[in-house]
Amino acid sequence: MTLSQEIIKKGLLLFVLCFSMIFAITPINKASALTYDYTNPYSTGCANKSPITYETKYIYKNGVKIGYVQLKGSAYCHTAWGYVKLYSAAPYDSYANVYLDSYTNGTTWRTYTDCYEGNGRVNKGQTSCYTPQLWDKDPYKASAQAVISDTTIIRVKTGRH
Repeated sequence: MTLSQEIIKKGLLLFVLCFSMIFAITPINKASALTYDYTNPYSTGCANKSPITYETKYIYKNGVKIGYVQLKGSAYCHTAWGYVKLYSAAPYDSYANVYLDSYTNGTTWRTYTDCYEGNGRVNKGQTSCYTPQLWDKDPYKASAQAVISDTTIIRVKTGRH
């Protein structure tokens, strides 16, 4: 092997080594940040790491406050989830639910989840439920909507945060 071939070989080896080190210390998949999507905020520990209540909206039936819906989140995990709390036990199964919507750039709908995928809808005798969490860091924003299935459907929605 000639001297110039040896220099080219070593230069190429050095280039490959440096290039592979860049990938070893830099995440390749930007979407890996979305790994918290559809996970339980309590079992992941996110509910206890820098918890936030972005917004609380009260639910009224015939002018009487019967509960509230919250958009909750974790500043540590960069996630959001929905939560509904009724002041009295549900009179029948599937009485209440929360839908959590996620938006890209705050305006384009991305995905949703609900209590059915969380700890279950509010059934007879129960008073609350929560959704799985979704990624909620800029450019993503989330909103929560409670749906009460009574003689008429009652919907109460938070803003996007």
